[in-house]
Amino acid sequence: MKPRPVLLGTAGLLTFLAAWELISRLGIVRQTSLPPASTTLARLAVELGRPELWTRTLETLAQIVAGTGLCLVIAVPLGLLIGRLPAVDAYSRTSIDFLRAVPGLALVPLFVMFIGARPEMVVGLATFVALWPLLTQTIDGARSVEPLALEMARSFRLGGPRTFARIVLPSAAPYIVTGLRITLNVTLLVAIGTQLLVGAPGIGQQMAQANANGDGLAIFALSIWAGVIGVALNLALRWAEDRVMAWHKASTAQGGAA
Repeated sequence: MKPRPVLLGTAGLLTFLAAWELISRLGIVRQTSLPPASTTLARLAVELGRPELWTRTLETLAQIVAGTGLCLVIAVPLGLLIGRLPAVDAYSRTSIDFLRAVPGLALVPLFVMFIGARPEMVVGLATFVALWPLLTQTIDGARSVEPLALEMARSFRLGGPRTFARIVLPSAAPYIVTGLRITLNVTLLVAIGTQLLVGAPGIGQQMAQANANGDGLAIFALSIWAGVIGVALNLALRWAEDRVMAWHKASTAQGGAA
């Protein structure tokens, strides 16, 4: 990352923490409802010293990775197929529109009934909710292929598999990466939210226990930790994107310079 964005981001974070501290200390919001940032961070440091938090963190990360991986395995091939074959698009469009409109929270009782409050339940629900952004982005990416590029592929007689590997997939790749970024964030939110609601293993379960004990400070501390996990996952994805998609960024930079 470039130094200037890092400095600006750090300054923004410090400003947010300072505003949070002042709002609480000055009594604009009662400390029982919004504990000071310094107190919350101190409590987070205490929680980080407990093995239980790290166990719950690993459980949550495993569920997020599993859910995101399932979304990739399902959405990318299906999205490429739908995006390139109009008949498949027409056949599946209504079903996709219906399924993506179903609220994830409405399915929690159903998933609990058939699977139970287990990690598999969290992964299944997170996959269902987070699948659609990646699927729609992949469909758009498959449709974005330039007709001229396909004509050239036919002229050179590349064949179906080579045309897919050299033209269709590279054209769709930026869209897939964008969808994956959204899917990762949705998976994180659904995983922790589901753990909180049904008591499945993870950080959400620990937050639910803190709520049952009336420990509001722990809830704030764990919420910050969940945010840290989200930032870390996004940074890891950006790091991977910079390496896998280096060719795309280079071609974009050349196009902009031209």
